[in-house]
Amino acid sequence: MKFTISSVLSAASAAILVALSVVQVAALPISADSPVTGLQKRTISGINNYSCKLTTAHPRPLILVHSTLLTVDSWWEFAPVLIKNGYCVFGLTYGLYPTIPGFGGLASVESSAQELATFADNVLTQMNVTQVDIVGHSQGGILARYWMKYLEGAGKVYRHIGISPITHGTTLDSLATWAKAWGVFAPLSAFFNVIAPSFTEMVSGSTFMTKLNDGGDTASGVIFSNIATKYDEVVTPYTTCFQEDTGVTNVVLQNLCALSLNEHLTMVNSFVVLRFVLNQLDPSNAKTANCLNLLSA
Repeated sequence: MKFTISSVLSAASAAILVALSVVQVAALPISADSPVTGLQKRTISGINNYSCKLTTAHPRPLILVHSTLLTVDSWWEFAPVLIKNGYCVFGLTYGLYPTIPGFGGLASVESSAQELATFADNVLTQMNVTQVDIVGHSQGGILARYWMKYLEGAGKVYRHIGISPITHGTTLDSLATWAKAWGVFAPLSAFFNVIAPSFTEMVSGSTFMTKLNDGGDTASGVIFSNIATKYDEVVTPYTTCFQEDTGVTNVVLQNLCALSLNEHLTMVNSFVVLRFVLNQLDPSNAKTANCLNLLSA
């Protein structure tokens, strides 16, 4: 069954999205009793447990970094499975902004990257290690890159997995491109800079995106992999999720399972994506990611 998740967004959030673009968010539910409600408060048992014991099999803490408009609660599908598989899992809600309470990823991307840097450094200290692994969704897929490049995070990330990461910015289905051509992008930017600064910073060609990718879109010594969906209506074109440097693993979800209809926000509600993440975290014990994972990773 195909359905939209716009009904689960608050009126304030919906107003912002409609003002920037008319976006219908559709996805295939991963199970009959799992409605896509990523903004709903959920308890994730075992996350941010600093007493968790690292092992030879999983020697690094794993930090989950959510998408714009979502919070750490959006990992309610992934985190329990990762914890059950023996990972010490951590996560934060970043980018809260006073204009729209309760929604993450709205503050400037630079300030959100600093939040991640502070959080990750604390995890490193508390867990007595020198490196972490990162799984980042959307905006969450670029914050660690900024941390590594500009905020003294170099050498602190071993593996980085992007889920529909906004690697090279977005055209918002060409709406941003048209807005610039019509001369209305600047006034729209002024509006969004007041209520949600991150929005315009993630548009292709912005000052922030140019700075982020200056000199290349990877970091030395880090193992990078990304998964994108061809139904992405937020990061467009969806191929801009991918990093261009050699050695990066870039995968389209529908090449793993043509039945996966997940769009941008619901990528973290896909067990096919979760199987991809598990395989990247532990390649020696990888299992084929395909349509058999629609109901379970």
